[in-house]
Amino acid sequence: MTDELPGAVRAELTRLRAERAAFSEERERLRTELREAELQIRELSRHRDRLVQQTEQLAGVTERAAQADALARDVLVARAERDALRAELTETRTERDRLRLRLLDAELRLSGATPPEPPVADGTLAAEHRAAELARELEATRATVSWRVTAPLRAVRRRTS
Repeated sequence: MTDELPGAVRAELTRLRAERAAFSEERERLRTELREAELQIRELSRHRDRLVQQTEQLAGVTERAAQADALARDVLVARAERDALRAELTETRTERDRLRLRLLDAELRLSGATPPEPPVADGTLAAEHRAAELARELEATRATVSWRVTAPLRAVRRRTS
């Protein structure tokens, strides 16, 4: 049938067939690129979702880091308070010991015993004076009712230890 067509029509028909073949090839190439682009879009979407999750996790980590910093500051404040309380406790204990010694001295004076000697600057004499004070304090403690009442308990503890 194409043999019956005039030469110009046949040439145009051949040109159109060639264009159709080129367009078909171009269409297939574009379809292939479209499928590849769709695959890349899916992969990028998955990657985006992973990044969003990581960002959310980082936000949680940042929040936890802020909480940890706040707790660290609280610990520093608590330690400062503890140190202040320890210093105050030391001062209170020193005052308590001074008052105990004054009380023991007063009890000794009331009982007619000789008052203790004043503190001496010499280290040996000061140590002897302190030992004498401690001995008086121990003697006064042992003279209390509570010491006598708890004597059996201390005896049992010594035997079991």
